[in-house]
Amino acid sequence: MNIFMSGFKHALVGLSLMAIPLSASAQFVSGSNASTIITADRAEYQGDVTILTGQVDVRQDDVRILADKMVIKSSSGISSGVFSEVTAEGNFYYLTSEQEVKGQRGVYTKTNDTFVVTGDVVLKQASGNVVTGDKLYYNIGTKNARVVGTCKGRKCGSKGRVNILIKNSGGSGS
Repeated sequence: MNIFMSGFKHALVGLSLMAIPLSASAQFVSGSNASTIITADRAEYQGDVTILTGQVDVRQDDVRILADKMVIKSSSGISSGVFSEVTAEGNFYYLTSEQEVKGQRGVYTKTNDTFVVTGDVVLKQASGNVVTGDKLYYNIGTKNARVVGTCKGRKCGSKGRVNILIKNSGGSGS
């Protein structure tokens, strides 16, 4: 799968984004039946909404999601594991053995199977490749991702634009 950079219309082959978490049935790992472990300083249940605060840490298999606050919407309660929307705010991290996504906010919406990360987004891969921008869109169904910036053109320099570092895979000069 490829990362597509908005505004540049260039496909960058080789950068892959593994399945983003929070699909139906509390699957944070695609095809996994592993238990989900959630740790937070505080949990508030308000009907179909669960609010987790204070160093929220969600784990399933090798996937880990960290945030200062997480709001989980579910029409049948959090214990059902069927989430309609999850919003993670403040120091957001999505970590696997293959990649790290960092931003200030991450929102998963089940209806369109999309995960959006905003606020100084950094996507690091185990290969050493790094993509930065202002917003990351990821569709779980199609496995397409797009990183966008807020400024267009060379006049911006690198500030506000998508920046890509592709590590040399070997040979001289690496």
